[in-house]
Amino acid sequence: MRPKSLAALAAAASLVLAGSACSQSNEAVDARIANPLRGNSVNAMVGDIRLLATRVEAPSDSVHLTNGNVGLFTTFANDGNAPDRLVAVSTVYARQVVLRDGLGGPDAPISVPVPARGVASLQYPGGLHLELVDLKFDVRGGSFLPVSFRFEKAGSITVNVFVEGFSLATVSPVTPSSS
Repeated sequence: MRPKSLAALAAAASLVLAGSACSQSNEAVDARIANPLRGNSVNAMVGDIRLLATRVEAPSDSVHLTNGNVGLFTTFANDGNAPDRLVAVSTVYARQVVLRDGLGGPDAPISVPVPARGVASLQYPGGLHLELVDLKFDVRGGSFLPVSFRFEKAGSITVNVFVEGFSLATVSPVTPSSS
């Protein structure tokens, strides 16, 4: 073969390989979108609302004690064309769940607007976030707490929320019991 033919053949082979790599890359991205399990983070969805990076603040001394309060952090993404609103949050592990603005702000009724095609972030302890008030049980880091979220339009979902800090956000949908 002539050198020009070899160069053309090598160029064609590299284009085929690059196209194949792009195809594999797109397949990996599509699989990640379709499958909410992402390493140590599992997202949940109810209606058009996605719950992202939902977690309970990690205890500083390895356990949140009974009667204490602890932050619950999450982001809601609305994939729909209509706005929605978080109207209630509950768990059997706390007397109530409240909406807090900042570290010591007064409790507010839970009413968090989630704009159409937008997000509502409750991720920062110094800003708007949820808080579990008056824990009924000691809660250790590395455990899961069942938490129910109710939206005006999307409905309700209960997820097992991981008790861990900012680096290991985890939530997994509760499996319905077969009774």
